[in-house]
Amino acid sequence: MDPISVIKTLWRHKWVAMPVVLLTIAACVYVMFFAQRSYQASMTYALITPKVPTAVELEASPQLAKVNGDNPYLRSPDSTLLSQVLITKLGAQETLESLQDQGLGTEYTVAQASSFGSGMLLELSASGTSPEQAVDTAVALGNRLTSTLRDVQKINGADESYLFSALPVDGPGQAEEIFSSRLRTLIIVAVAGAVLVFGAVSIARSLELAAARRRIKDKPAKHAGGPEMEAPEVPRPGSGTERGMEASGDPRSHDDLSLLGGSFRVPVPDREQRT
Repeated sequence: MDPISVIKTLWRHKWVAMPVVLLTIAACVYVMFFAQRSYQASMTYALITPKVPTAVELEASPQLAKVNGDNPYLRSPDSTLLSQVLITKLGAQETLESLQDQGLGTEYTVAQASSFGSGMLLELSASGTSPEQAVDTAVALGNRLTSTLRDVQKINGADESYLFSALPVDGPGQAEEIFSSRLRTLIIVAVAGAVLVFGAVSIARSLELAAARRRIKDKPAKHAGGPEMEAPEVPRPGSGTERGMEASGDPRSHDDLSLLGGSFRVPVPDREQRT
């Protein structure tokens, strides 16, 4: 269907499409100016490697050798292992339920700050319905990251001096509005309104075509059941109709009447011949 036909169809059913269009415009205005906003705050943490005593220090201070230094992440050759563990822990359902219990936002992300390098930088992004809620959620995530970092390293009872630490690098600062979220909602509402408009017009057009087909189907039936046409009256010879035709000078009068008269004459036997 070409655009001109679409426009003509919409205009023909404008009284059906117009209420849906006005409703869609009102919904878009509400989303743009009055709907709930979304704000985002972020924090960046650096994972600091502990200062492990050297062999010389252990020899000089025998008491250092008695300290439990069994931190499994110090033995891992992959420097991103600890950050991956923290991302997995913070993304668990337990963290989400903890934020809900505190009345904070439940939309957040935990990821490496950069795809390059050793992966020792973690960025936390938290969203909320107000700037304060977004900042509080980011701070709560940061505190949970610090506690989780300690817990996963203490699995073998390692001493504090052998643990990685989380150092805040940036944030949370002031939360900023997520305009893309409002724009995304606006696009969804506009697309849904367009679908409703074309759906309403399609239904109206289908009803119109169905009514037209019913009218076409019922039209021959009315003529078929009508009164039969009466045959034209044939003027009899010598009647007033014949004389009227002669007086009017109709050239068909003599030939037609003579033909009709001959065709309707019946010979009658003479009474005297019968006797």
